[in-house]
Amino acid sequence: MPLNGFDSLCGKRASQIVSKDKGNPQYHKANNVAKAYVTHYKIDGIVMKTGNRCDYLLLNEDSHMAYFIELKGSDLVKAAKQLEATEAFLRQKLSGYQAQYRIVANKCKTQEVRSSAYRKYQIQWKGRLVQKTGFIEEKI
Repeated sequence: MPLNGFDSLCGKRASQIVSKDKGNPQYHKANNVAKAYVTHYKIDGIVMKTGNRCDYLLLNEDSHMAYFIELKGSDLVKAAKQLEATEAFLRQKLSGYQAQYRIVANKCKTQEVRSSAYRKYQIQWKGRLVQKTGFIEEKI
């Protein structure tokens, strides 16, 4: 468990892991169909108290996948910067993990999705960035 000193929000082999903030409709649901060893952390205000930071980190300890999760109103560029800053902060602790980026927005404007600032992240994280409105549900 790479984030020593912090308690996981889920059981070691939890079948579903949900990242959701109170009062906000958007959420990320991970289905752990293989019953892998997983850990789940609240980053914003717990692991990182200052600076740009994402909301949650979900780790599949068996496959060494790290899911950085940001639940956002609508600012996709800010969400990407928060994911990037969190990864940089935790890089040493997550050595050997492949980073995956998830942005769940409440609403998105087409011009923002196509903006050059956001496209930079789409290109940089090609195949590892998933952005949806409302919710993301995936197998991990």
